This record gives sequence, C-alpha cells and structure tokens, in this order.
Amino acid sequence: MPEQSGKMKAIIMLFAAIAVSAVLEPARAQVPITTADTLLDRIQIEDMLLAYYYGFEVDEGHDWTAMYTDDAVLDINGLVYRGKAEIQGLYNNYDEISPEENVPGKVHVLMTNPRIIVTGNTATAHMIYTEVMNDTVYLAPRLIEQGREDTKFSKIDGTWYITERLITQDGGLPPAYYDTYKPR
Repeated sequence: MPEQSGKMKAIIMLFAAIAVSAVLEPARAQVPITTADTLLDRIQIEDMLLAYYYGFEVDEGHDWTAMYTDDAVLDINGLVYRGKAEIQGLYNNYDEISPEENVPGKVHVLMTNPRIIVTGNTATAHMIYTEVMNDTVYLAPRLIEQGREDTKFSKIDGTWYITERLITQDGGLPPAYYDTYKPR
C-alpha cells in the first residue's frame, strides 16, 4: 500500500505542476498586432478614420477625397465608386441617392472594435460602425444603422491614404442598396 500511495502522490504532483505551468506560461496564440515600431502609424490611421467620420457632422464643403489615393475604390454594399471624382460625387449627391437618410436631427457615427494592422507602408483596418440618431434633445437616441468597414491603406511620402474601403451593413440597410447588397 505505501508504494501505491507514493505513486498517487507523484501523479497528483505531476498534474499540479502541469496546471501551474499552464497558468504561468504566456499565451502564444495571438501575435502582437501593435508594436513599438507600428504604434505611431496605427494612431495616425485611427485619427484619420475619426476625422473621416467627423465629416458627417460638419458635411458642408467637406473634401471627402483628401484621404483617398487617386485610384481608390469605395464599395458601399455593392455600389462601387472608383477614383476621387466618383467618390466625391457620391457624397455631393448623397441626398439624391438616398433621400430617406436626409432627416432632421443629429446623426453620430461610432467606430468600435478597430483592428488596425500595419505592415510597413501598407495597413488594413476592420471595425464596426454604428449610426445613432438624435431626433431631439428630449428623446433618447436610437440606432439607425450598423455594419462593418474593411479598409486598406498606403503610406505615401509619410502620409496614410485610403486605397480601398469595403462597407457592409448588417442592419438598417437603406433602400438605395436593396438591389446591390450581398452578405459578405
């Protein structure tokens, strides 16, 4: 019997050691996304995206294409705009394209869960956006739209520019996109 209890103690000690090492060992499943070398670029890209969405709040005379390369592509639910002229035309004529979205009140766009990965002079960003409508200061805000944005960037002469944006709605799809929308 004493030999058996010694084996049992050894087995218990082995399992305890395995459990402790599993807790103390750092997770290896995820590679660092942001490093000291990429931190400034990541912040610059996030600031650019915030400035882009701020354009929806000021809108008048906003140059939507300042952040795009000349040959950039903007795909909103399957409606594709190529180059600065088409992209700026979209925003200049958005009330005609989607009149149901031109409503009184204040809309804010929230960017959440940004995953920005910088690799040299290129980068990608994935995030969730949510449009919140404030009809009046007396009513609680309401969600009107939510979706995902996947964007590619290039760093040219030290400045980040959008080369491709893919916007996919997951809720609140306006009628302007009924014919072009495909789940992706």
